[in-house]
Order: sequence, then C-alpha cells, then structure tokens
Amino acid sequence: MTLQWTVIAYILYGEIGTFVPPLAMDSSNFVEEVYSYAVIAVLLLLFFDATREVRKYSGVDISTEGTRGRLAEADSLVHMRLFRAQRNLYISGFALLLFLVINRIVGLLARSAHLEAAAESAMKQAEGASKAAKTLLEADDGEAIKKGEKEREELLKKLKAAENDRDAMKAQSKNLQKEYDRVCSQLNSKEGGAGDKKDD
Repeated sequence: MTLQWTVIAYILYGEIGTFVPPLAMDSSNFVEEVYSYAVIAVLLLLFFDATREVRKYSGVDISTEGTRGRLAEADSLVHMRLFRAQRNLYISGFALLLFLVINRIVGLLARSAHLEAAAESAMKQAEGASKAAKTLLEADDGEAIKKGEKEREELLKKLKAAENDRDAMKAQSKNLQKEYDRVCSQLNSKEGGAGDKKDD
C-alpha cells in the first residue's frame, strides 16, 4: 500500500477509535479547527487523486498491435489498475464522508452536553430560589415585621429631620433676603442723600 493510502487507513482507524472510548476531549477549539481542516484537506487531496486515476485508466484503449497474449496481459493490467483506482476512490470518498459525518455528530453531542449542563444548573438555581422563598415565607413573620417597622421609624425620623433642616434653610433664606433688601434700600438712600449734597 502506498503512503497516501496508509494515511487513509490510519484516518479511518482514528475515526473508528473515537467511538471506542467515549471520553470528553479537553483540547482547545483552535486545535480542533486546525485538525479538522487539515484532515479534510488531506482527504480531499486523496479523493481528487483517486478521481484522476480513475479517469486516467477509464479511457485507456488497448491497441490491437502485437500478439494475442500480450493484448490479454495489457488488458488485465489496465483493468487491475482501474480496479485499484476505483477502490481508492471509494475508500477516500467514504473516509471523507465518514469524517464529515462524525465531525458533525461530535459537534452536536458537545452542544447537547453544554445545553444539558446549562439546563441542569438553571434547574438547581430555580430550586434554590424556591427553597429560599419558602424559608422566608415560613420564617417567623413577627421578627421580620418588627425589623421592618424599626427601619420605617428610623427612615421617618431621618425624613422629619431633613424636612426641619429644609424649613430652617427656607426661613434663613427669607430672612437673608429681607436683610439684603433692607441693606440695599439703606445704601440707596444714603447714596441718594450724598448725591443731593454734592448737587448743592
């Protein structure tokens, strides 16, 4: 067997080997992509090579020159090579198809596993939230009410203090405005009186 068909055989053995131990693969996505594209490229190369060989030996016309024995020998040689080329075409085509199908199945299984894990974690989260809600409902309501009332009273006190501060600031602002107006009017009256004296 030639080197290229040895590679095909090992690829097929590797594809079958993936079903024997169903282990989770922890390799990175980049490595998986590189491996996938490399294998597809090799399989496509071998498929096109086998197609070329089949075309090469399909159109061979054995000339009728020479003796009868040599014609039979040449005919069987061409048929043998055509048979090998067709066999290689079928093997490489099947290997390519099998690789693509297995690659798709592995992708779907990985996606299914991720979705199952996400669904399971969501269910656990929902169960935890449900248990927490039940414990809060079943807890001593008196303590929760007392705590809520105490917080409410503290907030009301803070609100009352803030309102008192606001009212004090308003009153202070009004008094300040009145004082400002008074000082302005006094200043105007003194300036007006000083202006009258200069005119005299």
